[in-house]
Amino acid sequence: MKKILCFSLLLLMTACTSASIVPAPTVSPTATNTPVPTPTITPTASPVPNGPCDSPLLPLTPGNQWTYRVTTEGGESTYILKSLGIEQGGNILATVEVTDQKNNITVTEPVVCFDGAIENFPLFVLSMHFSNFLRDNFNTYHDTGIYAQNYQTLVENNWSMKWDVEYLTEDYVNIRNPMGGSDLVVMQSSPISLKFDTDGTREAVTVPSGSHPQALKVFHVFSFPTTLTLPTGGIGSVLTVNTTQWYEPYVGLVRAEISDATLKFSGQTINVPIISVIELVEFKHGE
Repeated sequence: MKKILCFSLLLLMTACTSASIVPAPTVSPTATNTPVPTPTITPTASPVPNGPCDSPLLPLTPGNQWTYRVTTEGGESTYILKSLGIEQGGNILATVEVTDQKNNITVTEPVVCFDGAIENFPLFVLSMHFSNFLRDNFNTYHDTGIYAQNYQTLVENNWSMKWDVEYLTEDYVNIRNPMGGSDLVVMQSSPISLKFDTDGTREAVTVPSGSHPQALKVFHVFSFPTTLTLPTGGIGSVLTVNTTQWYEPYVGLVRAEISDATLKFSGQTINVPIISVIELVEFKHGE
C-alpha cells in the first residue's frame, strides 16, 4: 500500500528557527458522528461466522463490501473496500480490493488468514488517513504479528488486550508538503510499527451507515522513520500518529480518527496538526 504527510514547519525547525507552527484548516465532521460513551460495557449479541478469514474486527467473507468517507484538511474522498474471494491451501489467502474514487485508483492485494485471524491486511487505513498528502498509497509487506485477532482470542481475553504488528515498505513513500517545501520521505524497507490496545470499552457511534450503540473502542498507533529532504542532505525523524478506532463485530471498522501526531528529530518533539476522520457510509454483506 502506499504513502503520508509533511508540513513546511519542518524546514523551519531544521533551520533552528523558532517559527510558530501554522495549524491546518479545521474540518469539522457533523456532530452526529461524534462517539458518545454509553453507561454499559456489556456487548450485544453478535453473530459468529466461522469462516477462516472472518475476524470480528475485519470479516473477509467473500462479497463483503465497505464504503468509507474520509474527511481531511483537503475535503472529502470516498474509498470502497471489497473482499473478492478465498483460496484454501497451506496458507489461506483472501483477496481484497480498494478503490480510491477521487483519484480513480484501484489496488488488489492478497491477505493471509487462519482460524479467523487476519495476519497481513494491507495498510489501507493509513493511506486513507493521509490521502490529502500522499502522492501514492503505501506499498508495504507484512513482517511479524497479527493485524486483526480472531473471535476466540478476543473472548478469552474478555475483549481486553494489546497486540503489535510490523510491516516494511516495499517502495519509497513521498509525502507532499501542503505548504510548500521539501517532501518527507519514507525510505524503502523502512519499518512501520502498528500497536493496538483495547480494554473492552463499548461506545455508541453514529456514522452515515447508521447507529452502532456498542462499538468496540480500540486505540491504534502508527510509527515509522522519515527523512526530510534538503539540498544539503536528509534529516532523520520519527513520525508517530495516534488514532482511535471503533469496530462493530462482524461488520468491521465503522469510524477512525487521528487524535494527534508528533514528529521527533534532533532531540526535539513537535506536534503536527492533522485532521482525518474515516466513517463507514455503507456495508454490504457477502455470501
